[in-house]
Amino acid sequence: MKPEVLRIEKEINADPIKIFRAWLNAEDFALWFLSGEGIEIESVIMDPRPGGKFIINMELDGKILPHEGEYITIDEPNKLVFTWRSHATDNKDTLVTITFEEIKDIISKSGKVGKQKTLVTLVHEELTSEIQVKMHNHGWTNILEGLDQWINSGK
Repeated sequence: MKPEVLRIEKEINADPIKIFRAWLNAEDFALWFLSGEGIEIESVIMDPRPGGKFIINMELDGKILPHEGEYITIDEPNKLVFTWRSHATDNKDTLVTITFEEIKDIISKSGKVGKQKTLVTLVHEELTSEIQVKMHNHGWTNILEGLDQWINSGK
């Protein structure tokens, strides 16, 4: 079966450095990394360096669902690449690449400059079925929405 690729984009009103760093601070990460209703973060352990590992223990209905991987690339504030393995990937490694692209301010005719924005693009590769794509599309979409809400709540 041909590996599937999922791509999700989200504009967030914040600078790329702030958004990038939210992915690598375990304490902050646990506050916004929520993939759907009823899912909580039980614990997060991170070693944010190339070759470092992470484990995110999500909790659903009293059951712990570990999500783990290894950082491959940490290029602040441009790109983050890591492996991703969980029950939803049949416990096989997949690959996630996240890029953070500053959206340049557009100045209106009145001279007003809009808020700083970043285009966050998440690409999840090596998924093996359409159901994996659908599950991860739902999860990553909620996660990026949670990141946006957390970043813009003044935290």
